[in-house]
Amino acid sequence: MNKYEYTYAVARIRANEAKLLTPQQLGLVIAAPTFDEALRRVSDFGYDIGEDGYAAALQKREKETDELVFGILPDKSMLDSMIIKNDFANLKVCLKALVCDKPTDGLFTSPSVYDPYEIKKHVFDRKNDKLPECMRHADRSGYRILTQTHFAQLADSVIDRAAMEQTLLFAEKADNEVMREWAQAYVALSNIKVLYRALKAQKAESFMLRAVADCRSFDKKDIVKAAVKGEDAYFEFLSSTPFAAVAESLKRSTAEFEKRSDEYILALFGQYKNDPFGIAPIAAFRYAAHIEILDLRIILSAKHNGMSEEDIRGRVRGSDV
Repeated sequence: MNKYEYTYAVARIRANEAKLLTPQQLGLVIAAPTFDEALRRVSDFGYDIGEDGYAAALQKREKETDELVFGILPDKSMLDSMIIKNDFANLKVCLKALVCDKPTDGLFTSPSVYDPYEIKKHVFDRKNDKLPECMRHADRSGYRILTQTHFAQLADSVIDRAAMEQTLLFAEKADNEVMREWAQAYVALSNIKVLYRALKAQKAESFMLRAVADCRSFDKKDIVKAAVKGEDAYFEFLSSTPFAAVAESLKRSTAEFEKRSDEYILALFGQYKNDPFGIAPIAAFRYAAHIEILDLRIILSAKHNGMSEEDIRGRVRGSDV
């Protein structure tokens, strides 16, 4: 695709970047003396908080962001790597609904690469060959695990690994440097978190191997061997990876690690966002906009529950807040 086809889309994104909240504005929301005052400040910054409350307002902004981004893209498939995880989340919903005889109403995640209702139809009919090719193995494995062993956590791990693998494949298909770098970082950081949780839960090596996706940053077998040996060996292994500084935050909490991971990826996108001709500024905007919404969700929930300003600042993304 001619890179100049993105100039209009990038111009639209530049105009909308100005609407993103600055660290100072987020700081004002955090510093609000009451929950109601925090809501008022968020409303002043452009969020339409009506009778349905802040959760609905944040969800609405999320939807509007994706409608903007995917509506202006010359080739929507360029961002398939960023949303394919939603398709696999929908696959999990369908499989569990089928096995447990439960409805799927309101449980699908969007945006998605594939129509979730088509996925549901084929899963419920057990027409595996009608599913997108990238989901067939995960569907078979997840269904077998759920029906034969009832080990839902293993089924989730197998499907999540398939989602990470497809994230990498879609990023390669996009043939764009920033999307490849983002996907490799995303999968590596996801692997690190998955293995740490498995380590803490004393999961078997076989479980870990089924839960981890191959990536360029480290050898899958090597990192699993380190995790099996315990925390000291695991953190020693991570100290030699590009994610050593982010991984250190796991010693404090997984929430801190998730925050540092998002900051790492924001910084990665920041290196490319000034490219006027490609997908990078658009992907960077989408990621930043979703992080802003996540931050506001964290802040307002914490305010509602009476958390201190210091504790809230420790949870939001962006080191300048």
